[in-house]
Amino acid sequence: MPDNDNRLIIKARKGDKTAFGRLVKKYQQKVLYLAYDMVGDYDEAKDIAQEVFIRAYTKLDQFEKRARFSTWLYRITVNLALDIYRKKKRYPLKPLETSLKEIESHSQENESVSAKSDRAVEIDEMQVRLNDALDELTEHQKTATILKYFHQKSSKEIAAILGCSESTARIHIHRALGNLKKVLQKEEF
Repeated sequence: MPDNDNRLIIKARKGDKTAFGRLVKKYQQKVLYLAYDMVGDYDEAKDIAQEVFIRAYTKLDQFEKRARFSTWLYRITVNLALDIYRKKKRYPLKPLETSLKEIESHSQENESVSAKSDRAVEIDEMQVRLNDALDELTEHQKTATILKYFHQKSSKEIAAILGCSESTARIHIHRALGNLKKVLQKEEF
């Protein structure tokens, strides 16, 4: 763990809110981006990020210095995001008001799509296909893939975040890539 993080954690454990605030400032964007990559909704990602730091603050005394502080935060983020993801799968229907807002938003987007270049539209379509393909993966495969390719985490870091062995993390990534290839090839036909 970086010495600076260690000093801030010690101070925060003693009640120094400024020290914890510096940790939040240092890691808030990374946590937000991971949450967004996991759930695909910016508002939910902001809520998750906020909850991550609330939990981290209240459980700071449980943080063990074996892992890096960022790894611990990523693990909390992944767990919260997976909880949201599971709830979405269990209750996929959205309130009518939300659906109407999305429909209105899409109609406005469709109007602006004509103004976009063909390349920009193609990139947007590829992003949608990739997100849909990621949703076809198991939770661990999706999480490992996002951590590896969107957040440049090593297999060792992924293992620590997922709470599994390094070889299991590599297996999740390997299987995810195979499954992504199958899903994306299926969509081409």
